[in-house]
Amino acid sequence: MSPIAIHTSDARIAERLWLTLGGKVCAVRRTGEKFFVHDFFESPLRINGRRRDVPAKLLSRINQLSRAKAANDPRFSAA
Repeated sequence: MSPIAIHTSDARIAERLWLTLGGKVCAVRRTGEKFFVHDFFESPLRINGRRRDVPAKLLSRINQLSRAKAANDPRFSAA
């Protein structure tokens, strides 16, 4: 059983997924930008917080995190 790739265009859902996977979202004052920070990645993502769509880079990082979580989860291992 493999994890399903996430495809969403709603920024709120993507932000909720990021927080669920253990990341942090930091808002930058007066610029409208958001930093998506996670210990799994070396550099944070800087995303325009005023846009309602989800950048492809954020989606790819969410999918990388979900695959990494599934790789360490015994439910997803082949028995």
